[in-house]
Amino acid sequence: MKGYILGISCGYHDSAAALIKDGKVLGAVEEERFTGIKHDSSFPINTIKWLYKEFRIEGEDIDSVAFYDNPKHKLDRIEKSLKRGPITQFFNRKKILKRNKIKYKVFEAQIEGITHSDVQLFYSDHHLSHAAYSYYTSPYDRASVLSVDGVGEWETTTLYYGEGNKLSKIQQIKFPHSLGMLYSAFTAFLGFKPNEGEYKVMGLAPYGDPKKFLNKFRKLYTLKDDGGFELNMEYFTYDWSDTHMFNEKLGQLLGIPNRLPEDNLNQPHKDLAATLQHEYEFLFFRLVDRLYAIRSSNNLCLSGGCAYNGTANGKILEKSNFKNVWIPPAPSDAGSAIGAALHVYFEQGGTQQVDNKSPYLGPHYTNDDVEKALEELNVDVWFEKKLHSEIIPIISKEITEGNVVGWFEGRMEFGSRALGNRSILGNPCDPQMKSRMNRVIKKREGFRPFAPIVKLEEQTKYFDYKKDVPYMNQVVKVKEEHRDNLPAITHVDGSARIQSLTKRQHKRIYELLTHLHTDNGYPIVLNTSFNLKDQTMVLDPKTAIETFLDCEMDTLVIHNYIIKKKIL
Repeated sequence: MKGYILGISCGYHDSAAALIKDGKVLGAVEEERFTGIKHDSSFPINTIKWLYKEFRIEGEDIDSVAFYDNPKHKLDRIEKSLKRGPITQFFNRKKILKRNKIKYKVFEAQIEGITHSDVQLFYSDHHLSHAAYSYYTSPYDRASVLSVDGVGEWETTTLYYGEGNKLSKIQQIKFPHSLGMLYSAFTAFLGFKPNEGEYKVMGLAPYGDPKKFLNKFRKLYTLKDDGGFELNMEYFTYDWSDTHMFNEKLGQLLGIPNRLPEDNLNQPHKDLAATLQHEYEFLFFRLVDRLYAIRSSNNLCLSGGCAYNGTANGKILEKSNFKNVWIPPAPSDAGSAIGAALHVYFEQGGTQQVDNKSPYLGPHYTNDDVEKALEELNVDVWFEKKLHSEIIPIISKEITEGNVVGWFEGRMEFGSRALGNRSILGNPCDPQMKSRMNRVIKKREGFRPFAPIVKLEEQTKYFDYKKDVPYMNQVVKVKEEHRDNLPAITHVDGSARIQSLTKRQHKRIYELLTHLHTDNGYPIVLNTSFNLKDQTMVLDPKTAIETFLDCEMDTLVIHNYIIKKKIL
């Protein structure tokens, strides 16, 4: 027995694979990083091949494969849910069901093809994979665990309690009643892409008035005595349609038509986004309170795609009885590749809980790789190789002077947040920086906020939050006396989605913050992911340089190389 467990999540969105040995996550990557297809749902063949190459193993070395959900139970839900659709959907129902049955058979064949015929294949429950990822990577040996997303097999929300190496399910909400699907349906209604545009809706919400649609919105659900809810499915079609999430009755109820992607964003759209976020938080905190009431604990672990709702997350310690909250770096389906594998590890008798908190689990590149990329693109760029001690003060000065800097080093982050290894950095004090980043660097909507990295020990001076936020997954208030001085990272409601940093977590960015404190007056830097609109985060040095050349970024740092554009 080699002891290797391969975790896989795929088929819906955010496909990923992870390699585990002796309870340690060796590596994990989303498939989109290799294919360039945002939220790629395909079988993560490129990720698996990278894992094998990186850790010098072959398919024969894999003892077990952990798949993140249970296809049999999911197909049961799909088949039964489709029956609610009109008779005109009869043939489409058969097509959807057949497509999903074929898909899972293909996945099984692909798993055997990339491993071997005797491999043990374990199917986890979808929400158990979510919960396991959050709990088993947390610093707690006891915790309440809440998993909220669109849907797994039948469950859309689960309440767990973790103790030692065991997770026990407490309560559940079943499809079609889903907080995640409710948020995604309104994401679609507002003209954004479901399973991708939800964070845009969160960014839009502070511009609106949540009271404008409140009475109408509350006709969409009924509260249950157990802390849950039921949605009024008269307005939604996501349970039987694979193309539409709502019907014309929703627009009639709200008194406005759904927005098309090319339409202007008007005040009613902002008000509706605000109402949606308000009601999400209302239903979410009923679940949080229910979990604490059933099995009280100081510690809460969050998982599922809804754990990316940083606005709600940042209010947990203020609005609940929990004293600590843990949200891992990739709480959506991607992280379930790790969760399913860790669950199998403990189910097979594993006892060793090791530190799996690092988000830096992806590919890394050598200086030879960097120089090869620079040679290929030397017509367009020039570069200097510097000592580490030289780079930090140079870049600190550039950021202070208003330059936008691409930063590439080490192993790629796992999850949707750039945490210093594939980042674009800017001056948080520059009143033009947010507009410039959105307009000419990221090439995206102007209302979207940017996030700051701050030294952990300095965090409470500038932000109204006392706990560590290592993965940029909680939105907190910027202290009023600093808001005017930090316009680039302060959202319209005075908030910011922070990443707090220690020297141990990221030495070079930490040292950059130290220099910025001297040069710019704040140990803070604006940080956003190293990609342009509708592109995936850059994977390798060549893609980083090409992206740098494709926008108005001023400087690029890859390892110890400072790169500039040639003026032709």
